[in-house]
Amino acid sequence: MKTRVITAIVALIVFLPLLFLGGDYFKFTTFALGVMAMYEIVRMTFKETNIVVLGLSSLAGALLFLNEEISQLQLYGLFFLILVGMLATVVATGHKIKLVEIGSIIFVTAYIFIGFYCLFMIRNLSLSHVAYLLLTIWFTDSFAYFGGMKFGKNKLSPKISPNKSIEGSVIGSLSSIVIALSFFYTTNIFSNLLVAIAITLVVSVVGQFGDLIESAYKREYQVKDSSNLLPGHGGIFDRFDSVILSAPCLIILLSLF
Repeated sequence: MKTRVITAIVALIVFLPLLFLGGDYFKFTTFALGVMAMYEIVRMTFKETNIVVLGLSSLAGALLFLNEEISQLQLYGLFFLILVGMLATVVATGHKIKLVEIGSIIFVTAYIFIGFYCLFMIRNLSLSHVAYLLLTIWFTDSFAYFGGMKFGKNKLSPKISPNKSIEGSVIGSLSSIVIALSFFYTTNIFSNLLVAIAITLVVSVVGQFGDLIESAYKREYQVKDSSNLLPGHGGIFDRFDSVILSAPCLIILLSLF
């Protein structure tokens, strides 16, 4: 518990100032988080750190974050070269690296970096927007945990995450309505209360789905935590699993409403 608390304090001391500063500071932060998450995923997938695959994945992420500074044609061309480089590792290693593993890495590279890039985009909208997202996820996770402990009887997804319950999930999502009400009455994020509640519930549910996706990936590769980069908390993928999927969801919903 002591290690967990110390890690949380240190992480907040580092993360919160960069979150408040926003701009390029937070752009670099979210990119760095994406690279660290991919480091964890590469280690899970190959049981070791494959520098070539990690480098190509990180380069793809960098291109996404620099998309405004590169022409569309150049962007597509570079993405194609990265794809060829990823596939070439299968041949270069004499099929020691499997095609299915590279396919998984290509998919997860897009999944991770799009998620973190959308988190950066949300911070660019305003500090209130990103605070809303993070608090929605935090409320959902916390109340889902305690609600499940108290009332959980029916398993949500026993083969992926046996400790999660349907009751806990519902309680977690319903608790997020508090965040919807708080931000509706104190900020200008939403102009309609029903829309605020609806968006918040969707973001809450999608965040829980992101948590299950991360758990499924770990279960497939038989690891408990994505890494020990955050002692007592696991890894970056563990801590941001809900945000990675809910951030793009929020961007889409805000654009629609």
